[in-house]
Amino acid sequence: MANYTIDYFELPSSDGEGSRAFFENAFGWEYLSYGPTYTEIREAGVLGGINSDSADRTAYPVIGVRTDDIDAAEQAILTAGGIITRPTYEFPGGKRLHFREPGGAELLVYQPTD
Repeated sequence: MANYTIDYFELPSSDGEGSRAFFENAFGWEYLSYGPTYTEIREAGVLGGINSDSADRTAYPVIGVRTDDIDAAEQAILTAGGIITRPTYEFPGGKRLHFREPGGAELLVYQPTD
C-alpha cells in the first residue's frame, strides 16, 4: 500500500507578489520562487506555497497529501468515491493531481521527485 502523509498547504492568490509581500511583512516567512505564478513558503512550520496560476488556483486553501505512488493514490481516490478535478501533471519537484472527496473538500496529492 502506498504511503500518505499530510505535509503541505497551498494558498490561492489572484496576486502572488502581493500575497508574498503580505506574509513576508506580517510573519517574516521566507520564499523560494518557481517562476511568476508559484512561490514556495519556507519557515512557516509546514511546507507550503502561494499559487497564482489561474488554471491551478482553487477558491480556498488546499491541503496537500504526500505519497510515494501517485498512480495508486488516484485509483484509491476513485475507488473510495472521490472525483479527480485536475488529472496528474508535472510541477517543479514532482507530480500532482487535485481531487474532491464526497463531502466537497478539495485536496491535492503529490509525489515528489526525490
